[in-house]
Amino acid sequence: MPDTLKRRKDDKFIYRFFGFFYRMFFMLGVAATISVVVVVSTLLQAADFVPPALPKSIVLTYTLKSGLHETQGKPSLSNPLLRPAVTLHEVIDALTQAKDDARVKGLIVKLRDSDLSVAQIQELRAAVHAFRKAGKFAYIYSDSYGGLAPGMGDYYLASAFDKIWVQPVGVVAITGVSTETPFVRGLLDKVGVEAQFSHKGIYKSAPESLTATDMSAPNRMAMTEMVNDLSRQMQADIAKDRGLTAEEMQKLVDDAPYNDDEAKKLKLVDNIGYYDEMYDAALKEGGDLGDKSAVKLLGYSFTNDTVDLKLGMRGFISRYIHKADPDVALENKKKIALIVGEGNIVSFGGSPSLEGTGGMQADKLVDAFDAARTDKDVAAVVFRIDSPGGSPEAAETIRRAVIRVQKAGKPVIVSMSGYAASGGYWVATPADKIVADPGTITGSIGVFGGKFVMQGLWDKLAVNWVSIGAGKNSDMWSANTPFTPEQYKKFDDTLNVIYEGFLQRVMAGRHLTHDQAEAVAEGRVWTGSQAKEKGLVDELGGLNDAVRLAKEAAKIDAKKDVPVVLFPPPKSTLEQFLSLASEGAFARPDIKISAAALLQSLKNDAQTWADRNALRAPVSDIR
Repeated sequence: MPDTLKRRKDDKFIYRFFGFFYRMFFMLGVAATISVVVVVSTLLQAADFVPPALPKSIVLTYTLKSGLHETQGKPSLSNPLLRPAVTLHEVIDALTQAKDDARVKGLIVKLRDSDLSVAQIQELRAAVHAFRKAGKFAYIYSDSYGGLAPGMGDYYLASAFDKIWVQPVGVVAITGVSTETPFVRGLLDKVGVEAQFSHKGIYKSAPESLTATDMSAPNRMAMTEMVNDLSRQMQADIAKDRGLTAEEMQKLVDDAPYNDDEAKKLKLVDNIGYYDEMYDAALKEGGDLGDKSAVKLLGYSFTNDTVDLKLGMRGFISRYIHKADPDVALENKKKIALIVGEGNIVSFGGSPSLEGTGGMQADKLVDAFDAARTDKDVAAVVFRIDSPGGSPEAAETIRRAVIRVQKAGKPVIVSMSGYAASGGYWVATPADKIVADPGTITGSIGVFGGKFVMQGLWDKLAVNWVSIGAGKNSDMWSANTPFTPEQYKKFDDTLNVIYEGFLQRVMAGRHLTHDQAEAVAEGRVWTGSQAKEKGLVDELGGLNDAVRLAKEAAKIDAKKDVPVVLFPPPKSTLEQFLSLASEGAFARPDIKISAAALLQSLKNDAQTWADRNALRAPVSDIR
């Protein structure tokens, strides 16, 4: 009898336990359904909403809080569903609109944390310079330009503005450009892990971090030249903007950092004060304008587009979300397709990052190129790349998609952002023209690969792995045993084939001989400025320059206003919500904490270390 009662209690507990989760998931489903209904209802009510008219005199405001991505990416912890990430292009497009708007008198920027690549800063600087050239003022404010941390990048951006403000007790840390590379061979030796890697190209430095204890001479030479070139670019631009000689600028960098009073005496900043004081000064600069004249930059752009369509939100949704041309669209039906590839190159899926970009996915890019190829209104394609590399197979898949667009009679112009290195350059090789910013990191024409051998670690941990396989090389990729000499030769030969394939694609795309291609390859990373000199890049500039070249290649009159349309179009909030629900975004993530998984992740990230090593470290050091 007691056993029976116990079983009944157990059954009751199990019933309540599963009943609780059933009710919980049921309520989540109800909540999700209600949310969808509310979103749809809100969109329908807003369909005919027209924003209020903008004031006759406008001072634009913008707070730069974090890095600007090339794409909005997927919703994530740092990119919530209802607050999509702002892209670099949105900010530049808004400034371009404002440049030609007589109502706009000036711009106020509050700089919190830029975290931008040098190339992105250069594109923002160009937009600010164009804005000022149109007769408008631009003020920038920050608590510190670096503070007790590197601030070269922040100040590089600030120097493009008319007036630079810093808060009292702020610091201007223009301490220069540097990079640091970790070498973990000693650590791996201690824990009993051997890194068996091979590379093609004497400058292909990614494996060095794992297989050596110090930097090789070729790598040190290449890195030194690249850092020096970036430093030269930044110092020259700052000196020009602040009216300094090259010698004066070098001394300022060598003697930095500076406190607020020192920075003002040295004319690095124009005013010491608080944001509200700068805000009031800017409104006076615009002609004693009141608070109502202050309009947020992206709000201005949204309102401008919506009002210009004269169709309210319905027209905005039609043009920018569904990409259908409304009745009042431009008469010229030709358009430029903009396709963006951002992150590590993968074949499909990708591992979502905190930013939610999910990597540069070949399958999705192929779909985008195919859509542009078959769209009769697309005259040309601009392919924007921000990638340090990745899978050669995935890169080749993307390259093929580019070629198919060209065979359809549509030119493809590549625009390089912060990085277009290794696989990022592979996908760019067939382009009709390649445009890069002077500070873009590109090249890295080489290949590496390998595996971690963890046999020593397992011996230390008294773990014995037993392997059973069919085939002489069935355990070739095992992390528990090293390559045999025959296996290593086969692996190394495979890398040779991939490297030679890379060279052949560079030769075909850049019209070089084998010797010429190899002279700029060997895994060496170049700045955009260096790449232009070496023939790897056709023109220095940003996205707008690539659009100009696309119009030229498509034989479109330069004076004609041609829409640049994102392929695929960004999803609306409702579409993102439904996509998340259907793709199981709320499922439990797969979390691995084993030593093997950790070391494998180090291997997967090695390419990023090497190529971003070339600039990601300097960038973080010059914020």
